[in-house]
Amino acid sequence: MNKNYLILTILALILGFGILFMPDIKHNNEIKPEKLLLMVDEPSRFLSSDVITDRLVKKDPALVLIDVRSAAEFKTFAIPGSINIPLDSLLETSSLEIMGTKDLDKVFYSNADVAADQAWIICKRMGFETIYVMQGGLNNWFNTIVKAEKPADTEPIETVELYQFRKGASQYFYGNGDSTAGQSQQNTQKKTTILMKKEAGASSGGGC
Repeated sequence: MNKNYLILTILALILGFGILFMPDIKHNNEIKPEKLLLMVDEPSRFLSSDVITDRLVKKDPALVLIDVRSAAEFKTFAIPGSINIPLDSLLETSSLEIMGTKDLDKVFYSNADVAADQAWIICKRMGFETIYVMQGGLNNWFNTIVKAEKPADTEPIETVELYQFRKGASQYFYGNGDSTAGQSQQNTQKKTTILMKKEAGASSGGGC
């Protein structure tokens, strides 16, 4: 197991111990530590920035993209369509209601993976389902989607098509102008995320 994930798991277990003293939360579905350790190494808990972007562009009502950074960081720059639940607010009642909605795919992201991993581990420890981490976080999303680099003419058609998708997504979010942090945040604030249940049998885009 990755040493960093082991440290995160130990931290999550310590934090999760405090949940036992919260009377309004049911603990019957909590996952045993040894099982959680195995889940941490499962690649299926990650969704790529391309998969997330595709679902955002298609306005997938089953997707809830959750920024776990601070409110100040979220206000400065965030992925359009995402909502802000800071890591230290994850155990609040309103947040737990979202996490407990099985018909929604909850995808955490932070600047990289660390804070998002912590959120995933805490929620998984509590037994919540359909939760994921956006691989590479906001940094990777910005570099691959917003600042997509045009491939050489000699690149395979698949690479060219991927670039065209990313370029089109960037224009969808920010138009043809300069996608600076300030302008992108204005676009983010104009978009309202509506939480809706997905239809039975809808694909989540990844397993857990």
